[in-house]
Amino acid sequence: MLNLSDFSKKRICVAVSGGVDSVSLLHYLRDRQTQYGYRLFAVHLEHGIRGEESLADMRFVQTLCEKWSVPLFIFSENCLLRAEREKNSLETAARNFRYEKFEELVKADKVDYIALAHHENDEAETVLFRIARGAALSGAKGMVEQNGYVLRPFLSWKKAEIVEYAKAHNLEYCIDKTNFELCATRNKLRLKVLPLLEEIVPSATENIARFAALAAEDDGYLYAESERLIQKDKDGRWLVAFSNAKPLFRRACLTVMKTLGVVRDYTAVHLESAFALQNLERGACLSLPQGVIAKKVTEGIVFYLQADEEVFTGEKPSEKPFSKNGFDGGRYAVSVYSAMPDIAQSEWKILTLDLDKLPKSAVFRFRREGDGIEKFGGGTKSLKKFFNEKKIPVEDRELLPLIAEKDGGKVYAVCGVEIADEVKVTEETERVVYVAVERK
Repeated sequence: MLNLSDFSKKRICVAVSGGVDSVSLLHYLRDRQTQYGYRLFAVHLEHGIRGEESLADMRFVQTLCEKWSVPLFIFSENCLLRAEREKNSLETAARNFRYEKFEELVKADKVDYIALAHHENDEAETVLFRIARGAALSGAKGMVEQNGYVLRPFLSWKKAEIVEYAKAHNLEYCIDKTNFELCATRNKLRLKVLPLLEEIVPSATENIARFAALAAEDDGYLYAESERLIQKDKDGRWLVAFSNAKPLFRRACLTVMKTLGVVRDYTAVHLESAFALQNLERGACLSLPQGVIAKKVTEGIVFYLQADEEVFTGEKPSEKPFSKNGFDGGRYAVSVYSAMPDIAQSEWKILTLDLDKLPKSAVFRFRREGDGIEKFGGGTKSLKKFFNEKKIPVEDRELLPLIAEKDGGKVYAVCGVEIADEVKVTEETERVVYVAVERK
């Protein structure tokens, strides 16, 4: 049960439909606001579904709030049209409308919390519904008493207890006839499945709610453990480290996806595909909802927005004649020194070249099809094979500057990695240059 003393001097707004659950919650919180020091408000959402009956419920709530001196917010929407516009079910459209207005009240700083009258039976109904639709542990955990600005003070109450509370306090309330129509999925669960379960297994509703609470504990632990897999890479992108522990890996991926804006439209298939991405070649990509890309790199799977895929600063230049002035290569900057520089090089090597062996036509440029580098001891190797052997991350191969022929495919140095045999320093070398590269 929520500790109401935690909400002293806060503004709690009860979502009141006019039914027995929400009217009882409003009464319960109204009776305790002086004791616990919070301010009470109410909000009514008119869905435009039941015509005059819906308007009558709205008037009932208005009268009730005036009688009890509770400030009331009212919002109306034709949810039938909204469902058609959003291509959703009526239930989904109505729910979207409600939570949109709840968030609007909180963001406008009119209230601090929204209190909903969900109870233990609702919890059991929600858990059954989600499991039937294929939810994993995260879905099976159901609802919680507090989730951000949403409060559920009655979540541990049974429906019968709420009805008894209303009777004991002589509360009047509305009866929504649509709650007894079997055309709605949740109504079928509420009116047929749960009563039958209670008949077969006494206390089934209570047991399902207890299972949901235990599932929430387990899920919370797994999410906490999964955070160990999450870090930022050198470019500030979210990186999930490789792991064969699928429950942890999936949760880490989902945490990162939500951080990037994927809060809906994802499915278990997306998470399974991200897990399978670990076994593909480096550079393999997966397109996810909301323009998010998952890509396999050396350390794991990186996640980023497609719009941010161009990660280097400024425009990538095509080429520049080799000189001691160095080269601004976008993501990487190259510096050329006449003496060994006193700089930290933790990621990339400082290369040593015989300047006189380097053709005057050599340029700084980037990888091209057909490029090759002369191995130490002789023989030419394609740059692609060279990168593979050196385990250069796929995402760096197009961005590491080269010292190479302007028009041909001969590479004299891959900056930060290796030089070709023909420009190595020997006892006869007279002029030496040192080439260093750093990530910008």
